[in-house]
Amino acid sequence: MGYTMKYPIDKKMVAEHLAGMCKFPTRTHRLEEMIDFKPFDDMHEYMKEIYPLIHEKLEWEIVGRDALLYHWKGTGKSDKLPLLFMAHQDVVPEGDPAAWKYPPYAGTIDENGRIWGRGAGDSKGNIVPEMEAVEYLLSIGYTPDVDIYLGYGYNEEVGSGLKEKSAACMIMRTLEKRGVRLEGVLDEGGGVQKGENFGIDSANVATIGICEKGYADFEIIRKDAGGHSSAPEPNGALTYVANAILGIENNPYPLRLIPAVAEKFRVLSQFMSDPEQKRIFSDLEKNWAEAEPIIAKDRKLRPYFHTTMAISMARGSAQANVLPEYASVTVNCRILAPDTVDSVREHIKSVIPEGMEIELQKGCDPSEISVWDSEFRRNVMEVAQTFDPKPIIPVPDMVVGGTDAKYFNTISENVYRFIGFAAVGESGGAHVVDEYMDTDKVASACDFFIDLIKKYEVK
Repeated sequence: MGYTMKYPIDKKMVAEHLAGMCKFPTRTHRLEEMIDFKPFDDMHEYMKEIYPLIHEKLEWEIVGRDALLYHWKGTGKSDKLPLLFMAHQDVVPEGDPAAWKYPPYAGTIDENGRIWGRGAGDSKGNIVPEMEAVEYLLSIGYTPDVDIYLGYGYNEEVGSGLKEKSAACMIMRTLEKRGVRLEGVLDEGGGVQKGENFGIDSANVATIGICEKGYADFEIIRKDAGGHSSAPEPNGALTYVANAILGIENNPYPLRLIPAVAEKFRVLSQFMSDPEQKRIFSDLEKNWAEAEPIIAKDRKLRPYFHTTMAISMARGSAQANVLPEYASVTVNCRILAPDTVDSVREHIKSVIPEGMEIELQKGCDPSEISVWDSEFRRNVMEVAQTFDPKPIIPVPDMVVGGTDAKYFNTISENVYRFIGFAAVGESGGAHVVDEYMDTDKVASACDFFIDLIKKYEVK
């Protein structure tokens, strides 16, 4: 563990706090009545133990069934609008525990300072540094001149398309009803990454999500008479489903360019080592005919340039010798503006066989695009730069997954998906077996949030 903390916070204690949070199996569900809230409630009690000053000195409340909203009231000396720092309490299922190096809810810290457990990176590893920063500032008697909010939902992992049932949306509505406008919001997504990941040796890259793609789960259904498999009829339910899959696979959305993505690659192109790619990506609109075949071959690039449709689930009969009365396939769509949930539904309808039903399980349109050139965004970058010996290149980004941040454009123009980790240590990714977070990363984010709070209120 090589990172030296700027402030007198015990780095080992930070790791222990995150490990402790990972011991609570806070799994979520699309249907709130199916969520086991006891692990959430137990984790709240643990949070009261490890962050006593926050729970003593801040106003805090439960929103919805178990979302947490904290309000650190400032002195009022500044006329700046408040800030909101976000994350989510819930985690995705762990899968087969036997496949993990350490038990997924043991909260193990290994000899290298890595914290292992479901939620270590997504997103309890964000809750901890935000709360550590506030707890430390309270411990030295600090009160900000502006109001600071902390907000933690409980259904982010299934929240795309839940709309008003999303815990994050409930938090937003609570603030909206109170007349709160926010200068800035920080949520998961993006962050400072090593430049070498982008082919850049001289600098590191800070991707800042200013928008995100929309989301939709469509179930495509064929109902049939069913019966015994010894007497099948042609064109049964699963045949319809198979043809629907082929129709979707054979009719993808074409690649195209939107301004936010063009700007991302314009910035990155300045540092590309390949002269030809540098020229092409510096002006994608002008060079689209050359860029399109490059993008088409690159699995990581393609999602930025079209609405994706992924066949992710299928359903037939429960037994091999039974013809299904109900067969279906689920298509997970990530929607690029200006496409919408409704327009994607119409596209799917046009490419599948007639006689099939399409049911929207959940969905939301692409988010609004936040302001890039804001004082708050500059504050974020200035603070991040102080923790990095290399220059940091700020890059506007479109998040191709989903976050809770999308709900907050209603009350803020500056909604950013950015994690305050320095480009130190490693993390084991999200939604994977053997999820982990390096103590150095979490520690660096504690320093980041302390400095961001201090810097923002300086006029």
